[in-house]
Amino acid sequence: MLALNVERDEKNSENKIETFSSPGCYNKDWILLTNKPQKINTLICCICKQVANNAVELQCDEHENIEQVHLVGEECLQMYLKQSNGKCPIQQHEHCEFSKNKTIRQQVSELLVICPRQYDMKQRQLKEGTVTGEEEEEHENQSNWNSKGHCNYKGKIKEMKDHLDKSCQLISIQQVISLVKVLQSQLQTEKLQI
Repeated sequence: MLALNVERDEKNSENKIETFSSPGCYNKDWILLTNKPQKINTLICCICKQVANNAVELQCDEHENIEQVHLVGEECLQMYLKQSNGKCPIQQHEHCEFSKNKTIRQQVSELLVICPRQYDMKQRQLKEGTVTGEEEEEHENQSNWNSKGHCNYKGKIKEMKDHLDKSCQLISIQQVISLVKVLQSQLQTEKLQI
């Protein structure tokens, strides 16, 4: 299987957002399917408004007296700092100070989620109109939903990479694209040999 970073890079090049990627923040809608809003409200990245992955806490002196904790996904913060010449995303001052927040990172890694490929597939189907709301509800109520084209996996975020790499029955779009490219290359090679 392809590494998640490769999948993310390929999707980004196609202007698509992947639900689960190793460094990026996590899709809030995906996480809300299996978690209550109150559980994730304190885990939101203040830049992208998704669930912070590799959470860091802003600790600048300029907003030290503010009671609110400002969490940011590490990748979001790095991209923001590059684009804003190192200015803080909260008050636009120089020298943004931050540190890893191990407690939040642990909370995020323990969140229960469904297979992100299953979620992405359902979202595409809904967008394309191939699954109606009734059909979706019917699928969710079926106890044996793991037939061809479905993945009924539910687990912790920290276990998701292992699931995707080793046991997920769904193939990602990037894997399909890679397989098509390999097959096209093989066909071109065969044509040249003829």
